[in-house]
This record gives sequence, structure tokens and C-alpha cells, in this order.
Amino acid sequence: MSFTHSIFALELCLQLVPGDPLRPTLQRLIEQHPAWSTPKDKWRLYREVSQLLTSRLGYAISGCWDFFDDDQRALSDFNMWSGGMTTLEGARRTASGIADPYRGDHRYMTFTMSLLLQHGTPSERAFAHACNIAEVDLWKRATFAHLLNCIGMISFASVKSDVIYLIPRDDTFGLTAEDLRAPKFEYLRPLG
Repeated sequence: MSFTHSIFALELCLQLVPGDPLRPTLQRLIEQHPAWSTPKDKWRLYREVSQLLTSRLGYAISGCWDFFDDDQRALSDFNMWSGGMTTLEGARRTASGIADPYRGDHRYMTFTMSLLLQHGTPSERAFAHACNIAEVDLWKRATFAHLLNCIGMISFASVKSDVIYLIPRDDTFGLTAEDLRAPKFEYLRPLG
């Protein structure tokens, strides 16, 4: 039985705040989640991650998100988002060192999630409705909070595949402001 797909993808770039456990907590949640899990386990993981990210949206400087219910676009975009996990995209070759925020020197992380959904299921349609955002509001923190909060309405029984990852794995490899100006991060929009 074949079916068509929709995709939801979200990426946030957040400032790493010295002493805040955001990055290591996200890393632990991802690493401890089993490769094979039930839809309920997946729902719990994404719900916990979404709540954690929502609580730190004040640290977010940029981001992007997509929802498409065109089958070819969904499959193509999901492969692109998944590729970020298996390539060196965004990875630093050398440590950036520990930031000195008192001198305006900050480090950043990106967090990415992408869901390949079965098109036409009740939860996919409800989520599609939740993603119907006015253009003027696309890149606002409130919109990201809304979308992260709506992750809970997705039944992971209708998720064909998913990917979730963060960059970096180690605080000493945090992204710098210079890193974020590289062309490979142009898709991230400043948040208002």
C-alpha cells in the first residue's frame, strides 16, 4: 500500500549560555532514545524536546521551518534535512573555544527536527492547519513556540520517518557569529 507524504521541518539557532544545560540535555535525550521505538516513545521524545526548546526561545537568534503536503517536495526535502545529519554540514574542523560573553563573544548551536508524515491522516491534517501561518508572522518566536507546542498533536503512528540532531556535540565546538555568516547558514532567518 503506497501513500503520499507531507513534511514538517524546524531548525533553531540558539545562543549557548554558559552554565545552561540546554545543549547537553538535548544531546542526552537524542543519544538515549533507542533507534527502534514505539510511536508513543517518539511522541514523548519530541514533546520533551519541544518543551525544552520552547522554554529557551529567548536564546534563539534565528531559525526556519517548513510544512509541505506535496509528495515529491516532502520526499526531496526530507532527504535534504536528513543529509545534514550524515554530512559535515555546519561542523567545525577545530574547536572554537569557550565563549567570553562579557566581551560580546558568544557561541551557538543549531537544533534540527524533520518529520515525514503520512498525508491525509487526521493528525497530519490538524498539524497542516496549525502550520497555516500568516506571512508576516513566519519568523517570530511566538510562531516557533506555537509550532513546537503543536508537535504534541501529531500521532507518531502516522510518521513514516523522522530525524533529529544538533550541532555541536561539544560546547568547545560551538558555532561562532562568523560561522553563522557562512553561505551554508543563509536559510536561517533572524527571529523577531
